Amino acid sequence: MEPERQRGDAGAVIFVTADDVGGRLRLSDPVIGDVLDILPLGDDGRGLAERNQYVDFDLLASAQGLVIKALSDDLEIVRFSTGVSIGARDGLAVSGPDLALKFEASAGGASAQTLLDLANWRKGPITDYTKNEQAMLLALSKANPAQRKALRWDLARFYTAHGAAPEAHAMLQLLKDTDPQIEQTMLWRAVSGVVLLDLGRPEQALKQFLDPDLDAESDIWLWRALAAEKAGRMEDALSYFRRGSEALVLHDRPFLTQIHLAMARAALDQQAYDVASGQIVTLQNMGLDGTAALATDYAYGKLVQRQGDIATARARFQDAATASDRRLSTQARLDLTKLEYAEGEISITEATERLERLRFAWRGDLLELDVLETLSSLYAEQGQFRLALETLQHAASAFSETPKARLLAARMTDIFSRLFLDGEADELPPLAALGLFYDFSELTPLGEPGDRMIRQLVARLVSVDLLDRAADLLEHQVSYRLEGSAQALVAAQLGKIYLLDGRPEETLRIMRATRQTVLPTDVMVQRSLVSSRALAELKRYEEATVLLEDISGREADELRADIFWASHDWPQLAAITSRLLGTRWQNEGALGLRERETLIRRALALSFTDDRMGLSQLRSRYQPLIKNGDYAGVFDLLTSPDGAPEGELSRIVGELGGVDQFRSFLSAYRAEFTPEISANAGGAGTGSGL
Repeated sequence: MEPERQRGDAGAVIFVTADDVGGRLRLSDPVIGDVLDILPLGDDGRGLAERNQYVDFDLLASAQGLVIKALSDDLEIVRFSTGVSIGARDGLAVSGPDLALKFEASAGGASAQTLLDLANWRKGPITDYTKNEQAMLLALSKANPAQRKALRWDLARFYTAHGAAPEAHAMLQLLKDTDPQIEQTMLWRAVSGVVLLDLGRPEQALKQFLDPDLDAESDIWLWRALAAEKAGRMEDALSYFRRGSEALVLHDRPFLTQIHLAMARAALDQQAYDVASGQIVTLQNMGLDGTAALATDYAYGKLVQRQGDIATARARFQDAATASDRRLSTQARLDLTKLEYAEGEISITEATERLERLRFAWRGDLLELDVLETLSSLYAEQGQFRLALETLQHAASAFSETPKARLLAARMTDIFSRLFLDGEADELPPLAALGLFYDFSELTPLGEPGDRMIRQLVARLVSVDLLDRAADLLEHQVSYRLEGSAQALVAAQLGKIYLLDGRPEETLRIMRATRQTVLPTDVMVQRSLVSSRALAELKRYEEATVLLEDISGREADELRADIFWASHDWPQLAAITSRLLGTRWQNEGALGLRERETLIRRALALSFTDDRMGLSQLRSRYQPLIKNGDYAGVFDLLTSPDGAPEGELSRIVGELGGVDQFRSFLSAYRAEFTPEISANAGGAGTGSGL
């Protein structure tokens, strides 16, 4: 293994022929301070037998691999599949005959050239494109089968070098169809990566470039950086760029413009402002014009905006917005809109209108995604939640393969949670809120937050009497989201909604469907109360009463009172209303509506059982508390010393049954779902006027 002098694009270089060159390592001698670049080789035992000294560097003797001690700051070390090139930005200070610019590996040498030699593949300027293409197609049409593969390869590389990606892709596919093994070669993968990148498929391009066989090609690291940047993998892009920066010297001006702009964008995204500044300075020193100059100005505007120079940023964005390049113009107009809205220079309405136009100005890559994200934020800020979610949904679908896909899903979930957990949906009409929930129900979180979200929406629907929609939501929750005691408890709540909606048979169905042998006592009590209420609604009074046998407490007693009232069991009603009223007469405060109804029921029960003493006592105790307000007249009639005529009792029962039967339990059930109503449930209210 001997160093050879060759001529590269920038002047003389030293080339060491070797196979399987490993990654470059840089080590510092802690004692002397020397910095050594080490390139291991795959073949064990291969190294330099003796030291080779040059003006700009030393090649040290080694047992394995190459060890380079740099003596100048602009030394450039480039790895190739056939060896290592050591040069300088302006050429090495070495003497010797000028060798040919290009060497084929089969001839035992190599040149400082890239695997993707686009400059040579173009076969001249763009003005010769048609002439060269026609000549190559003519040669292909006349070729015999043995010659066609080489000619197709020439055409594929020619189209690739000129950016004719669809034509290049078609030729690559034809090559693969006629020779399936070609897909495994380094060159086919590299060329395919360039073509896929030009076709707007950066993830697929990156997959081709990341073939481990291409690791030794320094220029491929730069193509990896380009693909990663276009795919939104900014951190990876900067890493790949650092690995391949040694090959920058081998590339032409168009590629250098492209790679430096891409790395400026990646560095800005990663807040690596020193790196971004270095890339922008390099571009500014290249003396660019036209679109490239405007793109550089735009990148500079992004940099100074981060540094707080808003005026300069605005001016640069305005300049770039005039670019003939549609993508650059769209990007600049987007950032100008963001800046002016953030500075309060335009209203949210104007910002939204601008972005609604921009979303159709450029399609298909991460710029469109940026527009959609920003637009969705403006929609959400204005309370246009459906538009915000639909915009994010479109973005997530169109860019599902990008690293931002999860962030888009997270933003949708955040908006959905704000609506249905934090209460922002309360500002929407109930049907609009329900429609939004159904259309984006896949965003409902798992577990307790999702269950709580559903219950809050149910409460909203119950509050506006959309009982069938509320029942549908809870039915789904009971059937598919819950199990165990949680399912049994929510089934009881669903049963109450069916009762509110006048469907007691559905209450009994859901109770039977969710019956369990072992449940907490409080859950069992709730389910028994709901089932008993449903049976009473169906006039199955005896069964309803049996379910309450082992249950005590005011709620159970009120239910018993309702059952005895509906079944005209006056002795039992007299006993239970006495227990419900207790010593209320000792409290001088005015009676609430529910208490007045219980008092009237007791008076009627005592009247039907002809308990005159009980009526007299009831009058003396409660007359002062009910003399003003609802039911005052009927109480006075029922408890008068003469009593109410028999026909009058039946009329009063009929009127109370039509107006008040089960009203108290309906109010209580509704209050469970809509706590804001409960404050009025026990107040004076409006009675029947009797």
